[in-house]
Amino acid sequence: MADYSKSCVVLMFLMMDFLEGSMGAVYKVGDSAGWTIAGVDYEKWASTHTFKVGDTVVFNYDNESNDVIQVTEENYKTCNSDDNPIDILNSGNDKIELTSLGTYYYICSFPNRCLYNKQKVAIKVSTSVNDTTPSPPGTNVPTPSGINSPPVTNPSAASPLSFNKHLGGLLVLASCVLTLYVH
Repeated sequence: MADYSKSCVVLMFLMMDFLEGSMGAVYKVGDSAGWTIAGVDYEKWASTHTFKVGDTVVFNYDNESNDVIQVTEENYKTCNSDDNPIDILNSGNDKIELTSLGTYYYICSFPNRCLYNKQKVAIKVSTSVNDTTPSPPGTNVPTPSGINSPPVTNPSAASPLSFNKHLGGLLVLASCVLTLYVH
């Protein structure tokens, strides 16, 4: 029985390590300042991060005076939130899982926030979270052309990826319990 217990514990640790290693990073847009006009340079902020497929960006803000509008590159450049926005977020705590390569553009639609206060950010998703191979020098990862729209995940809902991780952990735990029970 001790051998089964040891095997079960080792298997659980290996599974936890595997599942943790495949999780993406979580980035709070604007860091501690959040999504605001309080002197945050969002272009600089985005340029200091490497976003990967599987990562999550979180917009925290006062939803009485801010929102998050996903727009096309053209509308990003002109701060136009009225011309066919891709998505409109206004919960004050919006979580977006980055599910594919590309550049995603977000602006605030409140008056003067984007145009004069530069409350806008471009998130470039360049690699997969599990990709540990560096790109050769001088090469760029191709990005899809046209509108790139990652699905917005409801903050209270688990993503399919996290659901699969939790299911995998439960299966390992159930297997261990069953093995201990049988032996």
